[in-house]
Parts: sequence; C-alpha cells; structure tokens
Amino acid sequence: MRICIFLILFAGSSWSVFALESGRSCFEGCLYALNCLDFNDTNPALSRQTRTCQSVLRATSLYLCVEKYCTDEGRANWLNKNNATCQTSTGVSLPPYDVIAGHDFDGVRRLKAEEGMCGSAPIHLGEPTIPDDLFFERAFRTLEAAFFEDDIHWTYAIAMYYFWGTVVSIGIFMRLTSLLRGLQTQEWQPIPDNESDSSSQENPNDSSIRSLPYALLKRYIVIPAVTFGYRCSQNIRWCTIPPRIQSLTIASFVLLNIVLCCISYSVFENNIFWPKVSKQLFRYVSDRTGIISLANIPLIWLFGTRNNTLIWLTGWGFGTYNNFHRCVARVATVQAVVHSLGYMQMIWEDGGWRLYEKYRHEKYFFNGKLATIFMCAICAFSVYGLRRSHYEIFLVTHIVFSAIVLITMYYHVEIFRGEYNVFIWPSVFIWLFDRGLRIFRILAFNPRFWNTKCSTTYDAKSNLVRLEVPCSQSFLKPKPGAYYYVYAFDNLLYAHQSHPFTLAYVSEGKESDTHPDLSSTTPRHPRRPRPHRASSNSSLESDALLPHSPISSHTPSSSLVFLIRPYNGFTSRLARLAALKPTPHTLHALIEGPYGNAIPLRTFPSVLFLVGGTGIAVPLSYLSNLLTSSQSRVVRLRIVWAVREHSLFVDVLNRFRDLLADERVEVDVHVTRDEEGKDDDMVEGLDGVDVVTGRPDIDAHVDETARLASGGRLAVVACGPASMADEARRACVRAVGDGYRGVEYFEESFKW
Repeated sequence: MRICIFLILFAGSSWSVFALESGRSCFEGCLYALNCLDFNDTNPALSRQTRTCQSVLRATSLYLCVEKYCTDEGRANWLNKNNATCQTSTGVSLPPYDVIAGHDFDGVRRLKAEEGMCGSAPIHLGEPTIPDDLFFERAFRTLEAAFFEDDIHWTYAIAMYYFWGTVVSIGIFMRLTSLLRGLQTQEWQPIPDNESDSSSQENPNDSSIRSLPYALLKRYIVIPAVTFGYRCSQNIRWCTIPPRIQSLTIASFVLLNIVLCCISYSVFENNIFWPKVSKQLFRYVSDRTGIISLANIPLIWLFGTRNNTLIWLTGWGFGTYNNFHRCVARVATVQAVVHSLGYMQMIWEDGGWRLYEKYRHEKYFFNGKLATIFMCAICAFSVYGLRRSHYEIFLVTHIVFSAIVLITMYYHVEIFRGEYNVFIWPSVFIWLFDRGLRIFRILAFNPRFWNTKCSTTYDAKSNLVRLEVPCSQSFLKPKPGAYYYVYAFDNLLYAHQSHPFTLAYVSEGKESDTHPDLSSTTPRHPRRPRPHRASSNSSLESDALLPHSPISSHTPSSSLVFLIRPYNGFTSRLARLAALKPTPHTLHALIEGPYGNAIPLRTFPSVLFLVGGTGIAVPLSYLSNLLTSSQSRVVRLRIVWAVREHSLFVDVLNRFRDLLADERVEVDVHVTRDEEGKDDDMVEGLDGVDVVTGRPDIDAHVDETARLASGGRLAVVACGPASMADEARRACVRAVGDGYRGVEYFEESFKW
C-alpha cells in the first residue's frame, strides 16, 4: 500500500518532466541549465559570448535538451532569434540544428543541479551534456514562474487604464445623453396660470430623468456625501472627503490596486533564483508594486493638469479630476514605498549593511530611493491644511518635487533599456502639452500679453476687492461657468504663481463709470404670491469659496470683473495694494483662460441658487443667459443669498436691478451681521427682493422651491461657505427622498 501511494505521488510530481513542455519557458530552461558550463572546443582567449555562440558542444547540448524536453512549437522562431543575437553581438552564427543527427540520448551525460548551477565549482566539458529530469524541471518551473510574473505585472499595470477608461466612458455617455436631451428641449414658454400645471411644461423626453431608478440613484449614489456623514465641502481634520459617487469610484480603484498587488504569485520550493518561498514573494511583490506604481504616473499627470481634455469630454469639473489625481498619487506612493522596502529587505537578508553599501552607489538604486522619498514628500506637503493655509509653499514644493520624481524615476528604470519609458515619456508629453495650451490661452486673451493691465479697487465696508481686466483683445468669449488664472507681477518673487478666480460679470467701459452690460430686454410675467418664510437668527460662517462664472456678454470695449474676498497670500496683498490709493490701482498681469464648463441650467423650468457672500457671482453670471435666451425654459428663478456686509448686497442689487426686476426672479437676502445705518431704501423698487436678518434655512428653501416646481425638474446650485454647500447637498437628498424626483444638485466651487 505504501508503495502504491509513493508511486502515485511520484507520478504526480514528475508528470511535467516526462511530458514534453512547450513555449519559451522550456527553451529558456534548457539554455539556463547550460549557461554556467564551459565547453573546451573553443579558444579560451575569445570572449565568453563569442565562445558561447561558436561552441559546437554547447549547441549540441542545447539542441539535445530541447529535443528531449520540448515540443516543436515555437522552436524555429526561438532558434532564429538566438542566432540573430549571436550574429549582431559577435558576428558568429550558431551551429545548425542538425548537428544532433544520430546522437543517442542514452549515451549523453546527465547534469545534476549542484553541478550546473551558477556559483558552484566551474565544470570544463569535452562532451555534450543535458540536464537531468529534476534539474530541468527546476529550471523550467523557475523560468515559467518568472515569465508569468513579468507578463502578469504588465497586465495588471495596464488594468489601471482599463479602469479609468471605463469611468471616463461612463462620464462621456452621460454627457452625450445630456447634450442630446438638450437638443430636444422645447423653446421657452410662458408660465402657466395654475401652479399645479407647471409640470405640463416639461419635455416628454425628460420623463426618464424623474423615473424611480434614476431617483434612487440620485438619492443614494450621485448627490449624497459619503456614508459616514454629510460633510463633503467641509474638511474633516486635515482632509476632505469627496461626494459619495466619487468616493465609491476612488474606493473601487484603491481596492483594485490592493487586490492586483496581492494575487497571482507563482511560488514554489527550490526555485533556482530564490529557493525560499518568502524570498520569491518579496521579489514578486516588489516588482508588481513598482510596475503598477510607474503605470499610475501618467494618470497622475493627466488628472492634475488644467488642460485636461477629459474635463471637456465628461463635463466633470476640475475638482473631480483633482480628487482622482490625489487618489492615484497616494496609491502610487504607497506602492513605491512597498517596492522600495521589499528590495531593501532582500538586500539586507543577502548581505546586510555591507551589501547595502555596495548597492547604494548604483545609479539606478539611489535614483529609485530618491523617487520614493520625494513622492512621500509630495503627499506630505499636499495635505488639506497646508494647501489651504500656505498655498504658495504647496505650489512650489509640488512643482519642484514632481519634476525631481520624474527625473529620478527615469534614471531608476534606465537599466531596462527603455522598456518602462512607455510610462515616463507620456507624463512629459502631458506636462508639455498642458504648458503649451496655457501659453496659447494667455496669447488668445491678449496677443500683447506684456501690456495686460488690471484695475483693482478695495471696498473696506464690504471687504471686497474688485479686479477689472480689459478683454477687448480676447479671441475666446467668456461664458457662464468660466474662470481665469491670474499671474500678477506686483511682486516678482511670486510672478510664477497663478491664482484662479471665477468671473463675476462683464462690464462696458470702466467699472467706476458705468453699470454692467445688461441692456437686453426681458419678457415680463405675472408674479406668483409668495408664502411667508421664517428666518434663522444664527450667524453665517465666513465665506470660503471664490466667486464664480461670468455673464456671457462680450463687446469690443468690455472688461472682465472679478469679485474677490481677500484672505491671505495673494488676495491679501491685492487688498493692501488697492487700499493704499484712493484711485484704482493698476496691476500688470497675465490672464489665462477661460476654463470651466457651464451648467445646462436653461434646460430646467425651475432654478434655485443658494449662495453666500461673493458666491452671488454665480447667479449673476447666468441671469442674462437664463432670462433673455430664446432657448431657455426657465419659468422660475430664485436666489437665496446669505451675506454679512450690508453694503455688498446693496451694491450688487442696484447694479443688476434691470435683470432682477424680471417677474420670474425672486431674491431672498439674508443679512447675517447687523449693521447700523442700513439703507434698505436703496433697493426699493425691486418687488421680488426680500431682505431679512439671520442665516437662511436651507432645508426649508429647497423643500418650498421643490414643492412650487410641482414635481418638475429643479436645478439647485450652491456656491458659498462649505457648511452651506453641505447643507444644500443634504437638503437635495431629502427632497428626492420626499418624492421630488426632478431635483438635481450642482455645486460651484474651486477645490485644490
């Protein structure tokens, strides 16, 4: 019985020896088994490579091994490749395959592993020899595992692109669906007399938008913040959490990387390269994480650039891709750390500190170590708190360290003779392409870029900087949702920095001399009775977001106007410079833009803006487009504005009274800071404007507007402090859950 069990086990373990093997692993197994032998039929004075190609005894041994252990499939191509290598490197051809004709396998010497493995005492042979069955099996399995791991490393690295390709494809599909739906939109129609009939103005093609599956998708996936809270715009300690749909995408990517770094390892005892299974795992895991980390590098560069074509293809904002950028960067950094630590452990096991001293002087080794260190440094200097409070430090370190990572990574993989440059050069190209388009946008705004002059004024009452830039030379027309980068030359030390500001509106002539271009006539419609709303007396948190989006007016004498709330850094310097002079301060600058995608608000019958402070620029930017365009379907437009400074809302309402006087517009101003000497009389004549004290009840406003929309499509746009944006998001989730399936949520914010 014991003999039977032994025979079964022996047959199972030796099956691969007695059966002919096929493929590269078999041929290379024979080649490796004979690699360390020295045959004496060649001149010892010749180079080892020349003797290897010229030796008939070695060729005979190699061919006999192939004949015994391998199938014919792929043999001719393999031999031709090796022959071409010999001809190229030494000018010598391999002996022909028919040198083994007539050889008897039984009379050929068998080579054991302890004799043929490199590192043992060299053997000088004067006769052909082939590895015995056990030696060949070890060589074959070792190379088969090595080739498999090499292939699977690349396969899993390319899987990163399949993942993001799928994500982007979904975004493109959704954008195309939205554009096609917009093409089918009916022209604007007067508001019905009966409120209950307002839903009748909906396009029949929009019924799918209010379907139950889509409503459930919005309620539980698209709109909400993450599962463990409602914070999204607000930071949680030193980090921010993206919306749920982005968080799920990021979590899926992280999980994919973890899984692909933990599976498909072909390990076994007595591997010729690394006899211990633990050593094999260290090597394979280190290689896998290193290759996938390198594969993620072009994605980091792509998602982090301003001129990312994916933004236009999907319609997702810069903030979405910036979240993806940070996610991929952190995953790649962790993988680089695992890669480096794995190799450090192997070096330490093989020779300790002495061997490490030998390796650390190798160019590829210390460049790889530097790349990992600087990748970690980038992550450390990119935490939310530092980005928020010390933007200049974050920007400089980000640019410099990123360049160092790319250079050191190039020299780290240089030993592979360009095999991994497929991930390095695309990153360089993406960077150059982005910089080229930045220059193009600067020149497109003003071909005489050296002569771009901005006028800045500061109003201490409203704590507001007004930046006005002539745009008569611009070839690119601003539109709702656009923002610009400003390179200011007030201090040459910071001239390399660019600061994003979203356009408030376009004015004709000097801002101090005339009102914005709002001359378009607007249809009038009977106003609905407005129910009483209670207001909260709690104070509003400080404004945390930049102003957004321009009006799409653009005349030869027009100027772009930015409303800027000064905080620290550049905006603080701008306020100080403007405050020093009673007249507008002239600032030399470069203007790069426009960037951004407009929200398709004119396809919605009802629009609700929830804004705080200078976020009023968002509704102002869309007003003309929504109220005067013949393609607009808007029949109700409501603005809820929380503002601390009384003078700010008075100034804005008077400047835009022509558009705000439209019967479709309702404005609720919530003044969160009591001021003496309020001049409410300055906004008299605007019947649709209510001014109350206290912070707005976001839930109540969303619920009421959704109810007035009678189940129709309602766009809720938030731009204000982070707390307000999070409350608006949560209120929209509740509204969809309460049966208002037509509610869509949009957030206008610029997030680094």
